[in-house]
Amino acid sequence: MAKRGVKKKQFRNDFGVFVCPHVLEGANVLEVVRDSEGDWQFRCGDTDADSDADLILVAVGDVIASDPSLEQSVELQIGTGIERKATYKDWESFTIEE
Repeated sequence: MAKRGVKKKQFRNDFGVFVCPHVLEGANVLEVVRDSEGDWQFRCGDTDADSDADLILVAVGDVIASDPSLEQSVELQIGTGIERKATYKDWESFTIEE
């Protein structure tokens, strides 16, 4: 019998996540947060702009299609996030302080 490998955890393409308007307009995602309520936020990393912006609900498949490295964020636990300085940089994890 063939062995089955462990299935890699991944987002469903139609799973809803929030993005800042800049990401919706094509900006790179430089920060991913899974907030204290379990909601996912994919943001451009501009703290001032993101804090004032209304987040928009979109399908995660559309976001990941433009940057497949975002798929690794599926492992985030509630109250954590990852960020990077540029798309060619490595992700660094952090904990959300409320």
